[in-house]
Amino acid sequence: MRNEKAATVKGVLSDPALLLKRAFLYRGTLKLDTNAMRLVNSRRDGLEGLIIDRFNKHFVVYVLDAGWHPHQRAITDTLAKHFEVEYLVFKDRTVSQTRSASHIAVDVLIGQGNSKTIVEENGLRFHVDLNDHLNQGLFLDMRKNRKLLSAYALGRSVLNCFAYTCSFGVYCRKYGVSRLTNVDISAKFLQKGKENYRLNHLHEGRSEFVQENASLYLDRVSKRNNFFDIIILDPPSFSQFNKTVFSVKKDMPLLIEKAFRALTPEGMLFVSTNLSSISRQQLEEWARQAALKTGREIMDVDHLGQDVEFCGFGLMKESFLSAVLIKTRLIHT
Repeated sequence: MRNEKAATVKGVLSDPALLLKRAFLYRGTLKLDTNAMRLVNSRRDGLEGLIIDRFNKHFVVYVLDAGWHPHQRAITDTLAKHFEVEYLVFKDRTVSQTRSASHIAVDVLIGQGNSKTIVEENGLRFHVDLNDHLNQGLFLDMRKNRKLLSAYALGRSVLNCFAYTCSFGVYCRKYGVSRLTNVDISAKFLQKGKENYRLNHLHEGRSEFVQENASLYLDRVSKRNNFFDIIILDPPSFSQFNKTVFSVKKDMPLLIEKAFRALTPEGMLFVSTNLSSISRQQLEEWARQAALKTGREIMDVDHLGQDVEFCGFGLMKESFLSAVLIKTRLIHT
């Protein structure tokens, strides 16, 4: 299935049901420890311009090519044949380059007024809302990275920058972090993070949720020698909050440098981006430049990416993730 030539939707793919079925069955063979996953990943499933994500019994279909609009009923019927569907929403991203996330066209076909659900992932639970703009509250492609980071959390201090709904924080708190701080500029996202904590019966440490610009927070903790063993940088590609504008391409190099200054002598930095123009090699190069400026030596770099159901990883702009885990040590101040 992975090597099939991608189907062209304009007049060629009259019935997508077979390829949809094959994509669904392939995910079934992966035995993922979750009920939230990507079911269709565009061209690498032979269905270019179509993405389908599952969140428990809730499903979201992203249309990236207008040629899929006539197939809406066939997609709906095929999903209903293979899954118990309580809620199904189509999101038209064919014009997403000229519209903000809040203005993407949404067409709810099943389950009006029931957009919220709870998903399970590696024994943890997360709130999801399929009608909360473009992102539902949990990034599926980060699943294996959340689990990886949590394996290092035991007895360590962790700073989770751009925390969003604090999924990394939930993992780290569950798996024995000694001290944890979730930082995000949005009070709304941090409140959702607190709800995820309560959903998993997790204790909230002192000053564990901080509403602040992540760059400014890194400046503050390094000046106070309030260092962390692990720092997580998973920023949006672009964001604007009040008068603060963030661009990962412009701001990431300095952000990595600031993170290095806030690490303990033998600290680790996880850094990632979904911007397709930034490779893992670019992230690593920025890290090496930052290490020279901060008196650090890079001991090891793990190249990471999306989880296994995101077939065709790194080959498509619409489904892309560069991520590295950098292990460092301080050699001089």
